[in-house]
Amino acid sequence: MMLFIHSIGLIAAISQFFALPGGVHESNHGMGSCPPFKGTFTVKQYQLYPENADFDFKSCLLYIGNLFNSSFGIYDPYEDKIVDIIEFSGFSHNPECHIGGLGIDKRTGQLSIVVDAAAAFQTTPPDVSGTNLIMLWDPTTRELLYKVNLTDTTHGKYGGFQDVEQDPMETSTSLGRFLEPIDTNRTGLGGAAVNDWKLLSNDNDGGRLLSFDMRSSKGTPKVVPLTPNHTFTFSDAIYLPPGYHGTVLLVAEDGPGITVLRSESGKWNTAEYLGTVPKNLPDSTFATAAVQVGDAIYMVVVPFGDPIVEGTLSGNRTAFTFYDITEEVEIFLEI
Repeated sequence: MMLFIHSIGLIAAISQFFALPGGVHESNHGMGSCPPFKGTFTVKQYQLYPENADFDFKSCLLYIGNLFNSSFGIYDPYEDKIVDIIEFSGFSHNPECHIGGLGIDKRTGQLSIVVDAAAAFQTTPPDVSGTNLIMLWDPTTRELLYKVNLTDTTHGKYGGFQDVEQDPMETSTSLGRFLEPIDTNRTGLGGAAVNDWKLLSNDNDGGRLLSFDMRSSKGTPKVVPLTPNHTFTFSDAIYLPPGYHGTVLLVAEDGPGITVLRSESGKWNTAEYLGTVPKNLPDSTFATAAVQVGDAIYMVVVPFGDPIVEGTLSGNRTAFTFYDITEEVEIFLEI
């Protein structure tokens, strides 16, 4: 177990994993040979409410976190269908839990999942006392390889975990949103993105981009200066699209849309702020993540405020749109 603890939040890195045998569902398009894909698409699935998503470039499948039901969907974009919904005993359909973050390990194909205590996002000031977990799921065996209680790890001092990444040694890293010493009136880190041994994160307390050396036993933040300067509003997941080889960072700002940053060297000592792809949706719909599917870039949005269906935890919505923003991102990159 390795902890990076710093003055603006918490990063917990979990290194345990256990190998298990089994079989895998694959897209008809084969492993590692995903065809071109583009265009806005809509996933038809009752109560999906996605906050985050990640695409597996080996299986050509999109993994979509189901925020309120604490499950995740597996979607084949080429066949335009949900091929499975994965639920977890004790967590799925539990009002005390959310699934806010998930991420595919590009080396192993295994899926890291963050189960966060819902109260941290639903109470004022935020109640961070609930259970938070980071789990590793193997799509081959369809089994959990590990489940680590972040609340126990952090002695209940941190909350608001909602994003996850892996370093080159396949260690999973999750971020806590609330600060050290605990002040739940201030929010800390939002998302995580890893390029080699450098971890990038958006600091919601100061609206800044930060970097960390993941080889260090203590997470010491360094501010990444932006030119021109840009201060994030309330921001969520961040993402390095594989197609840009670590030189482009997309920051989901809940209200405005997807902010585009560039480090031409890929070192992220400094970065350019190129602009923000506008959400152009109602205020109750948040831009919560960006994801590359095939060779196109998408904005992930989640609608809030739908009337809750009696006996369930979310609304009755059955269609959820993923917006193709590739052209807008490319226009910014021409600057």
